[in-house]
Amino acid sequence: MTDMLTQRLEALLDRDVLRRRILELCSILSPQGHEREAGEYVERWMAEEGFRPRRIAAVPERFHVVGSLGGHGRVSSRELLIASHLDTEGGLDPRDARWCVPPEAAPEEPVAEQGGIFTGAAVANDRGPMACFLMAGSLIQKAGIRLAGRFYMAACPGEIGPDPVDGREGVTQSGKDVGAAYLLANGGMAPDFMIAAEGTDFALTAQGAGYAIFRLSFYGEQIFTPLFDASLPLKDHPNPIYRLGDAIARLHAWAPRFEQEHRFETAWGTTVPKVQIGAVRGGLPYAIGGGTGVCALYVEVGLSAVDRVQGIRREIEEVLDGIGPHAIDCVAYRQGGVADQTAVVPLLGAIATASRVVRGVELEVADPVYASMWRDHNVYNRAGIPAVTFGPRRWRPTLDDFVTTTLLYARIAIEVCGVADS
Repeated sequence: MTDMLTQRLEALLDRDVLRRRILELCSILSPQGHEREAGEYVERWMAEEGFRPRRIAAVPERFHVVGSLGGHGRVSSRELLIASHLDTEGGLDPRDARWCVPPEAAPEEPVAEQGGIFTGAAVANDRGPMACFLMAGSLIQKAGIRLAGRFYMAACPGEIGPDPVDGREGVTQSGKDVGAAYLLANGGMAPDFMIAAEGTDFALTAQGAGYAIFRLSFYGEQIFTPLFDASLPLKDHPNPIYRLGDAIARLHAWAPRFEQEHRFETAWGTTVPKVQIGAVRGGLPYAIGGGTGVCALYVEVGLSAVDRVQGIRREIEEVLDGIGPHAIDCVAYRQGGVADQTAVVPLLGAIATASRVVRGVELEVADPVYASMWRDHNVYNRAGIPAVTFGPRRWRPTLDDFVTTTLLYARIAIEVCGVADS
């Protein structure tokens, strides 16, 4: 393995084809729950390249597309999976969107490329990196390299969401349950290593955060407005909406302490779990004359690989102690993950080698933000399959960034899977 191999791969890489593929794939509308068309595009692309694509689906409209090459070596050869997600943010019912998107919000940037700079949510999250590992597979074949181990490439639904909460139950309303977890359980492969191909600014992390969504329900009594006593103090107010201010203030004071106390550091990442109140419900605006006896806050809490949801629930119980009648329910739960520090070493070595020969720099640890969010490598690390997230510049990536990423993924696949004896 020398720099000559990188030069050979780069000579085979058609920049115009890469640009076209990124724009075509990323221009397909693929909001959460509606990934079919983008999946079909990837399926056709894989078939054209001879990657023998197949579908793995929990529900017919939301399927994974998995292709592969290699597998020409002995049984002991190592296998690698690189995966990206098809779904992008958005896709909310307009009746729902008006409660989370301000009417004056700037429109989402369109998918475009000008002066070598790409814009558009789908490019960064996450089909730009997807195009790169598919192009990497093509380069390996064009170079006539027969991989000893098998190199799997997967386009996945359901990484972003949604979660089946309060009236949106069922597998069709789920995100991650039909995503990486389903692929691992039913995808017909058990790779030695996995890379979640997403933007990390060419750095790497071997861990990620999960999350729990808690519904904090506050109870009181309905009061007919003509009988309402406006002089009642906020503390222990019979209308539970009036107690939300106190609850929010308590949660707001707790959140910075939570971040500090639950910070989780390893050699290849720093997870800083965050807390945010993301939704509020209560009462019937079309029948408001009697107030409400129930309201709720929905709080998302990040979970590092070592956090436990039961402990978090008890912390929230302490925060809300004495606030009046209430209940705390965990309505969604995804655990964070971290790679085994010994088992992940060969993958780290392969990525470090690729970084040196392609970029001429040593591999660095990614910014904590990339270890403080959900990415699909969590699923594999929790299952004992060493996994990382690694990819190009996240914000406004350039064509040069994607060329570099393609070469990186090709070299990583060669390093991990090895070259079969001729």
